[in-house]
Amino acid sequence: MARLPKLAVFDLDYTLWPFWVDTHVDPPFHKSSDGTVRDRRGQDVRLYPEVPEVLKRLQSLGVPGAAASRTSEIEGANQLLELFDLIRCYLHSYPEWNESSNSKSRVRDICKGPNWAEVQP
Repeated sequence: MARLPKLAVFDLDYTLWPFWVDTHVDPPFHKSSDGTVRDRRGQDVRLYPEVPEVLKRLQSLGVPGAAASRTSEIEGANQLLELFDLIRCYLHSYPEWNESSNSKSRVRDICKGPNWAEVQP
């Protein structure tokens, strides 16, 4: 069997969903009675169609997942992760991070929860 990653980290905007959460949609978001997620204006908000299948497959293989984003709309991004039932890790913003930051400590800070697996270099 192929070697699996110890952690799959996904960006949010234009990776899980086809928009920038801080500019193309209007929080707060809600889930209607038919299960559709909508923004403040009533506009439907959707994931890319393949996302649920990919995440379910990773979960079935025992690969923990995390979300990472540079969005300024942290509350809206977290709300969408919850409404789409994608929360397995917590999304945090650390504006002081830069390219020279220690990636191992960044991942540890992003992903806290029962599915955490420390990443080895």
